[in-house]
Amino acid sequence: MFSIKSARKLALPVLSLSAAFAFTACSKDDDTVSTPPTTESQFVVSMAVQGSNNTFTYYSVPFSDVMNGTISPQGKGIEQPGYFDFTQIDKTVYSIGGLDDVAVVGIAKNDKGELIKVGNTSFQTSISDIVKADANTLVAVEMKHPSTVVKFHTINANTVMVTGTKQHPITDLSPLSAPSYSGMRVVGNQLFLSYYISDPTTFNTPSTDSAMIAVYSYPELKFQKVISDKRTGPVGSFHGKNGLIQDEQGNIFALSNSNPANGYSQSTKKGGILKINNGSTSFDQNYFLDVEAATGGTNIAHIKYLGNGKAIAEVNMQANASQSKWSDSPLKTAILDLNTKTLDFVTGMPQHNGIGRRLAALQDGNFVYMAIPENNKVYVYKIDLQTKAATKGAEVQANFVAGFSKL
Repeated sequence: MFSIKSARKLALPVLSLSAAFAFTACSKDDDTVSTPPTTESQFVVSMAVQGSNNTFTYYSVPFSDVMNGTISPQGKGIEQPGYFDFTQIDKTVYSIGGLDDVAVVGIAKNDKGELIKVGNTSFQTSISDIVKADANTLVAVEMKHPSTVVKFHTINANTVMVTGTKQHPITDLSPLSAPSYSGMRVVGNQLFLSYYISDPTTFNTPSTDSAMIAVYSYPELKFQKVISDKRTGPVGSFHGKNGLIQDEQGNIFALSNSNPANGYSQSTKKGGILKINNGSTSFDQNYFLDVEAATGGTNIAHIKYLGNGKAIAEVNMQANASQSKWSDSPLKTAILDLNTKTLDFVTGMPQHNGIGRRLAALQDGNFVYMAIPENNKVYVYKIDLQTKAATKGAEVQANFVAGFSKL
């Protein structure tokens, strides 16, 4: 659960632990983790641990097994004090600094199988997100109040160094209160940026009657237009980075929920998913996924594309009118079929709280791994995509899991 107070600090979640842990990482001053060399793929779990002064330290740690016993950052892992968001692109995990940290650091494996830091690039303000543009290029976006511009940075994926920057006035997106980032994707020669309107002082959302996505050219990164659709409300939500997903054909799907539990002060349209077909810069008027119909009257809070038209979804089990503001709960995990517009809840996995940020879930073949809070502890769950059933795994000795990857 997170409050409006914590939301103003980028929704730092605090889960109670059954014990206090003292951690000493081995790579605070070293860019290589001293783990047994291996050429095999390993899970990398990015865990957040709250210290006695209420600040967090993140540990990205390799594990060969996440389904048995306990997993802990004690004595190992790449250590990053502060606030970080994690996203895996190809064979690198990118940690994106927030709050007072404005750096982006890559985490990869060297030829000995050890975790190493790759690059360390700082920006004027914290980066909202990073996405893949092509095999060697990433695009990062700065979009944060009180800045009056949206900045795009192209980044070399191998060195994590900036190769170019373009900026545009924030008024391209809206003359209203500051637009807040919710999602970004690059498809062919277009970049799509989703956002919603949020008052930077009160966090109220005064405009919830349509979905809005800005379209830019790529690689020129020139502003082209804003497209909107009144069939549903704004795309994405506070700090979820969950507005846009992309399938194998290059089609983009835009999620709208207007959940009070995820940062909205009002809801004026039913939740839905819109589609932008590959090669188009407008919404497909023949496609609309009625999320409330698929879920039985509630909304999808978080979503991650898996493949073959399927996505994993975290469904808020309360209707918008009944949700606790800024709670990111109560959630149940489901598998969503974007083609048939149907949803199946995962069995064997309890209803749980979210952590108010990007969904940390790893797809590994026919399985998805994620960690959820349960009875004041955190546990890994392994979801079988064929049976849609989950198996409980290891206990995670941390406050929460911010990233789940495999390298």
